[in-house]
Amino acid sequence: EKAICFPAGCATASSFDRDLIRRQGELLGQECQAMDVSTILGPAMNIKRSPLCGRNFEYYSEDALLSGKMGAAMVRGCNEKNVYTYIKHFALNDQETNAIGGANWCNEQAMREIYLKPFELSVKEGESKAIMTTWSRIGATWAGASKPLLQNVLRDEWGFEGFVITDNAMMGDFQNADQAIAAGNDMMLSSTQKEITIDETAEGRQLMRKACHNILYVVANSNALEHA
Repeated sequence: EKAICFPAGCATASSFDRDLIRRQGELLGQECQAMDVSTILGPAMNIKRSPLCGRNFEYYSEDALLSGKMGAAMVRGCNEKNVYTYIKHFALNDQETNAIGGANWCNEQAMREIYLKPFELSVKEGESKAIMTTWSRIGATWAGASKPLLQNVLRDEWGFEGFVITDNAMMGDFQNADQAIAAGNDMMLSSTQKEITIDETAEGRQLMRKACHNILYVVANSNALEHA
C-alpha cells in the first residue's frame, strides 16, 4: 500500500518528543484504518551498535532508554486506533549484512540494561500486543526458538499477553518451526520448512492451541473485526 512518508526512526527520536511520536503513531493508525490494515511491522527497537549497521535509519537510538520511550509512545499511538504493532527484531539484531544465522554473544546484565530495555518499555508502557523475533542467534540458539527469551522474560517477567511472529525469511535448518512453537513463537511470517511434526503429540497440539489463542486474542482486540 502507498502511504505517507514520515521521517525515519532515527530522525524522530532526535526530537526527544514523546507526544510527537505518539501523535505519529495515531496518524499511522488512522491511515491503516483507511486502508483496512490492522497491523504495522514495527517499530524497530534494536540498539545502534555501529554506524555501519544497515538499518540504523530504522532504529531509534544507541541509547536504551530513549529507544524504549520513543517505541512505547509510537505503540500507544497506534493502539489508540486499534492497530497492533510488531515491535522488532527481538532480540540482539545488530547487523544487516549476513544477519541470517549470525550468532550474538552477550552477558545477561548488558542484555537487560541495553538490548532488551527498549522492548521491555514498549511492552510495559506502550502495551504492544505483538512482537517479531530476529533471524539471528543468541549464543547458539535461534532467538525465535529461545524459551528463556520468549517465555521466561517476555511473558513471565514482562506480562506480555500478545503473540510472537518470526521475521520474514525462514531460511536454514536452524529456523525450525516445531522448536519455535514450543518456545512461544506463535506464528511463522513465512516458512520454507517442508515438514512440521509438533502436532503429532498431545503436548504439541496443546502448544499449537496456545499459539492460536495468542494470535486470535490480538486480532480480536484490533480493528480487524471492523473489516470482516
